[in-house]
This record gives sequence, structure tokens and C-alpha cells, in this order.
Amino acid sequence: MPGQRHYGYFRCPSCNGHWESAQVFPVSNGANEYFKQDCKKCKIACSPYRVEPLQCPNCGQQAAFCCCPRSDQHHVDPNKAHRNELCHKCRSGYPCGN
Repeated sequence: MPGQRHYGYFRCPSCNGHWESAQVFPVSNGANEYFKQDCKKCKIACSPYRVEPLQCPNCGQQAAFCCCPRSDQHHVDPNKAHRNELCHKCRSGYPCGN
């Protein structure tokens, strides 16, 4: 599956719920369209309203250029599992891997 992982911010237009995800992928390389995630309350597909590169919490560099251990952990809670059933990338047959 093409495209590098990003960090995204979501808002549900129905219930106004907000969430963040470190599992945001473009639909294709170079695209400004990203796979949607469903609101866990409403089950409505939502696009991220803001997307940014993953950043290293230690040095602040983009994760792709950082040599620090665990450089892909931008605001990531290691105890919180990725909700595959809410992720359109995972449901499309290309699991995020977490």
C-alpha cells in the first residue's frame, strides 16, 4: 500500500466527538486524500481535518529522518490499541499493522 504514515486530527460532524490518530495514511502516494476513520460513537466515516508528519518526541525531527529510538511515537499511547474495525485502511484489506 503506497503512502507514509501520518498523524491526524478528527472530528465527527454528528456528535462533535474529537480524536487523534497516529495511523493516518494517504489513499495514494502524493494524494491529499486520506483513509477515513469511523467515529466510535456514531459509526460515521470521518476524514482528518488536519494531518501532519509523525515527529520524534525526543528531538522534534520528522520520524522519517530521526535516529532516536521509537521515532514514530508522536503523541502515541502505547497502551491504547489501534481500532481496526473503525479504520477504513484496515477494512480495505491493507491493515495498518498495529
